[in-house]
Amino acid sequence: MSKPVMSTVDKALSLLRHFSLQRPEMGLSELARLAGYDKTTTLRCMTALERNGFVEQDQQSKHYRLGLAPINLARIRERSFPLLAILQPHVDALRDSTQETAHATVLSAGRLLTALVNEPDRATRVFMDPSVDLPLHATASGMIIAAHMPQAERAAFVASSRFERFTENTPVTPEMLEPLFAKFRAQGFARAEQSYEDDVIGTAVAFFDANGRPVGAIAVAAVASRFDSPLARKIEQELTATGRKLTRELGGIAPAPLSSVSEHAT
Repeated sequence: MSKPVMSTVDKALSLLRHFSLQRPEMGLSELARLAGYDKTTTLRCMTALERNGFVEQDQQSKHYRLGLAPINLARIRERSFPLLAILQPHVDALRDSTQETAHATVLSAGRLLTALVNEPDRATRVFMDPSVDLPLHATASGMIIAAHMPQAERAAFVASSRFERFTENTPVTPEMLEPLFAKFRAQGFARAEQSYEDDVIGTAVAFFDANGRPVGAIAVAAVASRFDSPLARKIEQELTATGRKLTRELGGIAPAPLSSVSEHAT
């Protein structure tokens, strides 16, 4: 009896993932197509979500949008464990010191969720949609988190990746990722050189929980055309110091390589 119930819950919650800044409202047919469900199943799920405040339906267009229930739940989560309040000043400081886009990613149920983004006040800058999950294999945040996972956990994480090719530089097989994981784990930071977007170079460090497991990453996404050696060193050093501070503030324990990154970066 419990399996069908869980299946229905999974389907309903998975529909929420299709909403984004680019697609804040959708009709039933579009949702069904994106999710790969039939319209009857989609309607049943959306009705349940609407009844519980997770979505709303515009009475004129009949399009669905996110409801207010997730906001209330987010407030409760932040009150019990104020992760965003801890991350915010660090993301802001990185943006100010590097004058590039700073962002924080958290690992949640096997997904890389963008928790915060802060873009510099520059005409040319990296734009990030916080509603879009980051891919493991193409981003510095994804790769540094995976690099610090226990081997079995990392293998499962990699196996769940779709390995979509975003640019000519995107690693598209587990075999291509393994040497990168070893390198990033040793040096303490990951760099994704135009592997997610052609004009972006991302650098990231992980932060850790009390068991020494990576729970997220803090990163800087720089415009490739102005990414030079001085900026690279500055980003590495700033991120290294920030990763240490975040881990301490979260009551975590960082692995040894994180403590030696500053020596590598200087």
